[in-house]
This record gives sequence, structure tokens and C-alpha cells, in this order.
Amino acid sequence: MKRALKVLLVLALGSSSAMLPACVEESPELTATERESLREYILTEAPHPQHELDIQFENKVRLIGYDIDVESITPGQPFTITWYWHVERRLGGGWAQFTHLADASGADRLNQDNNGVVRERYQAARWHANEYIRDPQTITIAPDWGSDRVIFYHGFWHEAHRLQVSSGPSDGDNRARAASIPVAAAAPGATPTTIVAPERPQAAIPSLDARRVSAAITVDGRLDEADWRQAAPTNALVNTMNGSAAEPSASARVLWNDDAIYIGFDVNDDFLQNTLTGRDAHLWGQDCVEVMVDPDGDAANYFELQVSPTGEVFDTFYDTRRVPAPIGHADWNAQIETRVATRGTPNDDADDQGYSVEIRIPWSSFQYGSSPAMGAPPADATWRVNFYVMDTRRGGGQRAVGWSPPLEGDFHVPARFGRVRMAAPTAPIAAAAQVPQIVIPEGMRPLVRHLGPAAGQAPAAQHPPAQ
Repeated sequence: MKRALKVLLVLALGSSSAMLPACVEESPELTATERESLREYILTEAPHPQHELDIQFENKVRLIGYDIDVESITPGQPFTITWYWHVERRLGGGWAQFTHLADASGADRLNQDNNGVVRERYQAARWHANEYIRDPQTITIAPDWGSDRVIFYHGFWHEAHRLQVSSGPSDGDNRARAASIPVAAAAPGATPTTIVAPERPQAAIPSLDARRVSAAITVDGRLDEADWRQAAPTNALVNTMNGSAAEPSASARVLWNDDAIYIGFDVNDDFLQNTLTGRDAHLWGQDCVEVMVDPDGDAANYFELQVSPTGEVFDTFYDTRRVPAPIGHADWNAQIETRVATRGTPNDDADDQGYSVEIRIPWSSFQYGSSPAMGAPPADATWRVNFYVMDTRRGGGQRAVGWSPPLEGDFHVPARFGRVRMAAPTAPIAAAAQVPQIVIPEGMRPLVRHLGPAAGQAPAAQHPPAQ
């Protein structure tokens, strides 16, 4: 009888365990040192903000108000706005904040998702129930803002999902409309030079010569052909807000021929992470490289392409800066061929060294709407291009570097894109036997992606915004 009871108990436990929900991924806890460094941002008692709000996100997080150090925002001048959050239930599972700034017409103009100490070091996935979070952001809107209002939208996102705005004003797409701040009119007689950010003269638009290919290029992610070795690299990518030196250490190179443009990235990164999958997954929320291309430099009809360390691709194009909002014509697909060679293994806990990305884009891919297919540009033609690297940090937070710093909290600044000149043909490269051998580190694994709709295939459907 006892044996029968024991068998029944085992069966019952096995049956009930099969019905238990899968474990929710939890972010690592703060160390004592981290918690001490964040003491002024993690509060145990309710604060009393200047401007009270009551915006609820699924009975999990509530935005209770904000402070701001100006009565009106002056374009080109920094201001600090501090948000106050009350955590009612722990989010966990990779959730992060987003903050979008729009003008009075409702057009999104500025992304501030990662701006601030809390966004960098204590993302929402790590918040605990009953905490009050003090979340300051110092922001500068562009001198040419051209609207009498700045509208702030907030929310929480994870992959393709957002927390629902369960009470309070929203835009109907689970973005809470948190504040509408007036923009100061220019003083009588003021000239635009009175509001130009001081860093701008110190960050000249960079230039790069793209080497014309002299021999066949195999797209394998390794950047080891003679043409790649002799191609001029960009300077190390820099802080996107002020052009100063920054991490991760990364650079890019460009090749071209009559058929395509080739773009190579080399990124040093000790923690490779991007768990998003599928064409047009929102790769920018984790590790990825990004290219922006404005072929004729008119700040219109520009293209955005991203590749993750796992070889996934996001691509879209815009009519003008961030139009259409929020992520352009994501149903446009480039005939992109790309491979990634990793120095380490993405999405595990082991230390990594980095990755390289090789991208081939036929000239004919740079086509939109009813525009004619593009051919190869003539030698010495100059295109406006920018390169970025997004880097998720172990334990939470994200950082980014760029080639030509936009000098504001948005990468979509076509006027700040660098200049890439399609250099005229050069003398033939010496035979391969005379080129120094590059040793590929052990563990560098090429990941294959050759993407683009086949003949007669419909383009991918536009995805909803992830953030």
C-alpha cells in the first residue's frame, strides 16, 4: 500500500510539474557596490514631483510625475527632466523603457530610450516591487526644432511587445503621453548662432575613400581578402553625443565595384547578445551594427540597414528624417548578402572577443517606390553614409558608438552623415602569396545570411514598432 501511494505521489508531482509555466528570465541582481552607486535613484519613500501624474502600465509600473528645470525648452540648449516611477510588480524578463519626443504635430523627432544613468545601469527588468525610481534625463533638442511644443511619450517594451497603458493619456499604441512642454520663441534679433551646440565645431564631418574591388570578394564575414586589407578603415567609432573616444572599439571599411557596395565592420565586444530573430526584428535593442545611406545627400529617401552578431537583418527606408514614423517603410527589403564571423558565442554567459560583419548590397537595391533602379555611381562620386554599433552590456543597459556623431540623442540626422567617396581604380594588388597571412582566431564562426525577396515574392509585412 505504501508503495502504491508513493507511485501515485510521484505521478501526481510529475503531472503537475508538466503544467507549471516556464520560468521567467530574470536579470541579475545589483551588487552591493552597484546599489550604493545608484542610491540617489532608487528610493524607498514616495517622492513629491513638481508635476504629478497617474499613468498606469498593466498594474505593474506607474508614472507618478516629473520635475523639469526650465519653464520652456530652448532649442539647442540642454534641459533636465526627471521622471518618477513606482514599481508595483517586478517586470523582469528583458523589459526596458522607451522615451520618444514628438513635435506639436505628433511627428516623432527624437529617441531618448538610453539617455540617463537609470537607463544605462538599472533598466526596468531589474526593478523591484515597492521601489520608487528617480529617472533623470538631460536632453537637447535640435536648433531647427521648428515647433512650439515637445511632447514626451513613455512606455516599456520587450522584443515585439509593449506593456499596455491601462490608465492615463496615451496615443492608442501603448505610448503614454506624459508631458507637453512649450518651446521658447527666439529672442528678438537673435541669430541661429546663439543656440548652436558648442560641440558641433569640434566634430567635423568625416570622409572615407571606398576602395574599388580589384579581385573577387567572398562574403564570409572574415574581411581577409587583399582588397579588405588595403581598404582604408574609418577612425575608431566615437561617442554619438559629442565625438569623444568611446567603447566599444569598432571601425568600418567600404569597397565597391560595378555591381555592389561592400561594407565591413570589426567590433571588439566581450559580451555578444542578440536573441531577436526574423527579417526586420528590431535589432537595435541589443547588439548590432547599423548603416545609414543617403545616396544623393539631400536628406531625403535614405536607407537604414542593421545586422546582428547572429546574422539577422533589419532594413527600411525613409522619405525624410524619420518619416514615415516610427520605423520608415519596413516593407522594403534590400537584396542584402551578409555573413558574420564571431570571436565567441552569442547569447551565452562566456566571455567573448567580438565579431566582424561583411555586407554586400547591389546598387539596384537602393530603389524605392516608382524610382528607377540605381546603377553603379561614377568614380569619385560621394555618398552620405553613417555607421553605428549598438552594444548591450552584461547585467543590463546599452551603449552605442558612431562614425560621424549626430551630436544629439537620435541617429537619424542626415546632415551629419559622413562622406564616402567611390575612389577610382587603383593599381592591381600583389599576388595573394605576397600578402601577409591573417590568422583567424579559433572560434570565429561564419554565420550565413543571404536575404531579399525572390522573384515574384511579396515583400515582408511591416512590423509594429518594438519601442
